[in-house]
Amino acid sequence: MPSDVPSLEPSSQPSSQPSSMPSDVPSMEPSSQPSSQPSSMPSDMPSLQPSSQPSDVPSSEPSSTPSCTPSASPTEAPSRQDNIVFLFYPEWTGTSDGDGCRNDGEEEDYMAVNPSQWLSSTMEACCNKFFSGYQFDSCMGRFPKNDDDCILKLYYPDWSGSNEGCIADGKEPYYMLSNHGYFLSSTLEECCQNFYQWDYFSCLGTTPTLTNGEYYPNWSGGGSNTCVKDGNVPEYMFYDQSWYLSPTLQKCCEKHYHWNLHECLGSLFVGTEKWYPEWGTDTCVQDCEGASPCGGAAESWNDLYSSRDQCCTMRFSWNKEVCMGSAAVDVGSAQWYVSWGSHTCVQDCVGASPCGGLAENWDQLFSSKSNCCDEKLPWVAKCETL
Repeated sequence: MPSDVPSLEPSSQPSSQPSSMPSDVPSMEPSSQPSSQPSSMPSDMPSLQPSSQPSDVPSSEPSSTPSCTPSASPTEAPSRQDNIVFLFYPEWTGTSDGDGCRNDGEEEDYMAVNPSQWLSSTMEACCNKFFSGYQFDSCMGRFPKNDDDCILKLYYPDWSGSNEGCIADGKEPYYMLSNHGYFLSSTLEECCQNFYQWDYFSCLGTTPTLTNGEYYPNWSGGGSNTCVKDGNVPEYMFYDQSWYLSPTLQKCCEKHYHWNLHECLGSLFVGTEKWYPEWGTDTCVQDCEGASPCGGAAESWNDLYSSRDQCCTMRFSWNKEVCMGSAAVDVGSAQWYVSWGSHTCVQDCVGASPCGGLAENWDQLFSSKSNCCDEKLPWVAKCETL
């Protein structure tokens, strides 16, 4: 027990046991170790630094203005669409200016299990259904009309209508409404990408920028082998412009009608001016239009050569002088040979009958028509008179 009267002189050594009663005056120096238990009363002044961890319990007062697009918890597996879509449902707050439609995914369970009765794909459809009359304008004006974050309607594929794209009129079939996560989209672009990818630009109502010219092969032109530039590029060509489109008619024809450049280019055809064999005359002619030595447009199967000499050497080596045009004009031997096609004998000469043109080097020649007929066509009674 401590004495009732303190000593005038303190002891030189502190007692091993503290006094049972604390002093009324706090010490000038705080203790070096904090107490293990916090004080029962909080301080009157908040701390200058916030806590590092948020509280587990949210505030009791929500914000006065609802968010236009709610946040959504991510799913463990990615969804088929980029954005999660929610349908519009009616919300009655009990105040004249608070009633309206929301699409935050927080509808009551009884609404979620009966979507055709309670849920809508557009704000307007929801407001018309549940807040018609004098409440309609306030329902529609609940969110800013020009806020880019506001999704006031959802798009669906118009399969039961014109089937030309996506619409957002709030009249989608029940099966789409009940499976809105798959069939409904928050943007026209997303809906067109999901359901009209093969006709994407028509679905959007836009025309893409042409990046590789405007000429395209007119494969639907009734059999014509040509390229056109008429502004009616088929949609499927937009997806591979580097292949289908060309900046000039020449390039388009060379890419898509190389086997028939003459027809594709039309009056613009100038040819390659290379040489190709003309078998009927045993000579080589030039791939061009006009007077000799031009022989017209070469066919796709013709081998082309850089010079006449090269063509004649490669194709008419046994008769190169004739091919080159340097041999004397052959008028024939005036002897006779068989014309198998006409079942008679003709003369080796150029001109009117009985000339049958120059004999080939494999034709057997005879001094007279009768000798030719007797030797080669004995079964043809009228050989000598034909």
